Amino acid sequence: MSATPTPSSSSSSSAAAAASASSSSSDAGSLRIDPERLRTYLDAFASPDVGGTPQGGVSRPAASDADKAARDRFTETARELGLEVRFDDVGNMTARRPGTDDAALPVLIGSHLDTVVPGGRFDGILGVAIALETVAAMNDADARTLRPVVVVNWMGEEGARFPPAMLGTGVITGQWDAAYAHSRTDADGIRLDDALERIGYLGEPEHRVGDFFASLEAHIEQGPQLEQSGALVGIVPRVEPVRWSMVRVTGTGGHAGGPGPGGRHESVVAAARMIVAARDAAVAVGAFKTTVGRMRVEPGSTNVIAHEAEFSLDVRARDDETLDRRLDELEALFRRIAGEEGVGVEIDRFWSMRSPAFDERIQRMLERAADARGIRWQHTVGTIGHDSVHLAGAGPTAMLFTQTRDGRSHCEDEFAPWESVVATAQVFADTALALANSGELDRAG
Repeated sequence: MSATPTPSSSSSSSAAAAASASSSSSDAGSLRIDPERLRTYLDAFASPDVGGTPQGGVSRPAASDADKAARDRFTETARELGLEVRFDDVGNMTARRPGTDDAALPVLIGSHLDTVVPGGRFDGILGVAIALETVAAMNDADARTLRPVVVVNWMGEEGARFPPAMLGTGVITGQWDAAYAHSRTDADGIRLDDALERIGYLGEPEHRVGDFFASLEAHIEQGPQLEQSGALVGIVPRVEPVRWSMVRVTGTGGHAGGPGPGGRHESVVAAARMIVAARDAAVAVGAFKTTVGRMRVEPGSTNVIAHEAEFSLDVRARDDETLDRRLDELEALFRRIAGEEGVGVEIDRFWSMRSPAFDERIQRMLERAADARGIRWQHTVGTIGHDSVHLAGAGPTAMLFTQTRDGRSHCEDEFAPWESVVATAQVFADTALALANSGELDRAG
């Protein structure tokens, strides 16, 4: 579903009505973002001293030295905007702008600053920069809001150093407890709690985000839909679900010069067959995707037949029912291959991202904000996980997407066209203001 609206008196009045439940003198369309200031924020979180790479990307694993530098910069920037900065016991950061009713449930805006290695300069970073610019625009307009507005930097969204992904929001939404998060280790065996303590960002549980009125996140699309249609802004109805598994294959080890190749029970051969079979099944069906991003072989010597091989498996599909059915089929296929090769196989489904729908009332507010500005938008289903998926299970949540050139992300040449960035930031800011001035979401939506 898409729309390419032009401004109309009805859409403009609807957008203004969304902010009417407020004592503020500002209306929903009164904010004006500053594109150059937004660019400054974006550049500040992609510079070499916070993990920026010579090729124009960013390498900033969670709880690393580069992450500390970015967190320090977030703190400094937020305080310059008059915000109160806190961080909780799993490293989530918040920067609070008070409301006229400071006891009212807050509006959460923001994203994450950690990246994959090497990563791009937009993924997550753009969402934090747009949130900071939204607050700066509120300050420019001297806009007093009914509700507090809280800019967030969620910990460990990528899961690149301390899997699983979206760890920080997983804790605050009850997916895991703090002990689980603290026990996560990186490739060197370093625990998350130790890493956070080392960089000075292991905070207190009382600083965790609690109940919230609404949550709003801007992100690059990481796909081609917006670029292909020419729409500048994507309003996201939902994100497709994901399942992560670790597949452990055990065979019989031995010297490479010993018996064989006939009669061997090789873990690596069986694992390779499973990986290719999964890919072939996905290509044949076309309704799901499989990715193997990690593989470990024991003992890992050139002249030794490995007795064990382990690989990660990421499977994605359009809905939970399809995904679970395809994953069951893949597991049955792996067991058949294991039988043919005379090896053992163990499959651990260790992480699952379900696919809750984003709040339709906030989506309507985003649509009206775009209409009022004459900004071309379309509904854009997400295919990659985000913190907002966890948050959608805890309270009203919505997402906006910008265009991404060639759909590329998690790479140093990741790029979002500036026209799309500015349009997304403006729709985001208008909607954030309307949400922060809303007495009831039903009335706002």
